[in-house]
Amino acid sequence: MMKIFKLQLILLSACRISAFTTHGGHRANVRAKLVVSSRQARISPPHTRQHVSPVRMVGVPSDASPASTNDKPSLLQDTLAGLTVAFSLLSKAIACSAIVGVNPLVGLWSSVVMGITAPLLGAREGVISGTAAVVVVPLSALTQVHGVEYMTPCILVSAVMQGLFGVFRLAKTADLVSEQVLSGFLNGLGLILLLSQASVFKAAAAAGALIPALSMATLCFTIVQLLPRFTKSVPSSLVGLIVATYLGAALKLPLATLASSAAEGTFSGGLSALPSLVDLGLLQNQLKSPAALKLVMPAAVSIMIIALVETLLAGKVVDDMTRKQQEDDVPTRSVLAMSTGNILSSLLGGFGGCGLIPQTVLNPKSGGGGAFSSISYAVAMGLFVVAFAPLVGQISQAALAGIMVTVAYDTVAWSSSANAIKSVLNPSKYPGNDGKTVARSERVIELLALIISSWICYFGNLAVGIVAGVVFQRGMLSIFRRLGSRAGGKLEAV
Repeated sequence: MMKIFKLQLILLSACRISAFTTHGGHRANVRAKLVVSSRQARISPPHTRQHVSPVRMVGVPSDASPASTNDKPSLLQDTLAGLTVAFSLLSKAIACSAIVGVNPLVGLWSSVVMGITAPLLGAREGVISGTAAVVVVPLSALTQVHGVEYMTPCILVSAVMQGLFGVFRLAKTADLVSEQVLSGFLNGLGLILLLSQASVFKAAAAAGALIPALSMATLCFTIVQLLPRFTKSVPSSLVGLIVATYLGAALKLPLATLASSAAEGTFSGGLSALPSLVDLGLLQNQLKSPAALKLVMPAAVSIMIIALVETLLAGKVVDDMTRKQQEDDVPTRSVLAMSTGNILSSLLGGFGGCGLIPQTVLNPKSGGGGAFSSISYAVAMGLFVVAFAPLVGQISQAALAGIMVTVAYDTVAWSSSANAIKSVLNPSKYPGNDGKTVARSERVIELLALIISSWICYFGNLAVGIVAGVVFQRGMLSIFRRLGSRAGGKLEAV
């Protein structure tokens, strides 16, 4: 295991650190850009080429100019954006800790470790890494049945598999995910994120404070949406969070706060809150036990797949926002950085994480996007725990829910989903990459792939939803391609 860890560091140091810029301040409607290999297109004869729509994530509005190298966020912008991201992750990190069954600080420190290691080890600039609900869901299935003592070996085994994925440079396999499958994944993720906030309002209703909670959440959401129309000098998310929190306090509304929702002493702060190293003797015995490895392997594999997909897609979010394609070694560096961060997090008693699409969207939306924005967010999370915990504990849960509803709304692939439907109704208005009309039958397959991915990602498993969508779309298109080839030509639009 140590050899793999050293090999990761060697590969990371050998990779060139490339600089990308982001165009902040604009609202991002999340989609992603995946390009089908042009080499494969050249190899395949014209009548056997399979049409798979590339994923194109539009992070910049149509009336906005592309980002340029002069659009790099300032240090202040990155700092403020990182602070906003940290606030948006606070309740999520605490909630993830509760799901796994560990102390709320475990989720916070997991985010700190992931947020610092990713940019320092050469991951894609602008990508936010931290505690992820998609990671803790399969992890909680393990810990709830067999206990939290299996959390560390599970995360460590998953991290090693992620490292092998990076060592063998398999990050390009993410290109198998088409626009429709990715849109389905984002739709499912956005809906999960949206409905995850329902618990805040259910608790408020039980306390007789549903109307105040909805009012402050709506106020926060409105500020986030409208403030950028007047000024982008300050992060709208941070302004909305502060205004909704302190207005609720000034009006003495009976709203739950982070402190009131956590165990006593969680937000007391001080050096006693710092993480400590796990019992290495126990961990060694678990890793040597075939029974223990067999026990953690299913959850570890699921975490590996989901973490890899979300991290690589988060990088593609930034690609589209900057309208710059990352260098070939950037996805590999991102995977190796994630693996290293998860290893360090697990050794410190955390449950790691991955690249976060919602927070990656929030980052440029708040004016950031540089490498320092990720470091700023991680440092802020650490300071929240050690120095400013009592103040942070007073943040309103309703205000945070307003922030997360905004992120959920921006995560859903509204435009791609609408275009998938329109392309079936009128294929001629939505030609393929070559400018030619794509057969309606193929457009139907694409739409079905989107629906299947959305359904399984939301109602079932995110990793299974992605795999099922890819297999269905490529399998069905392959069948139609062969039928078209046997018919002596390309399928015509119906």
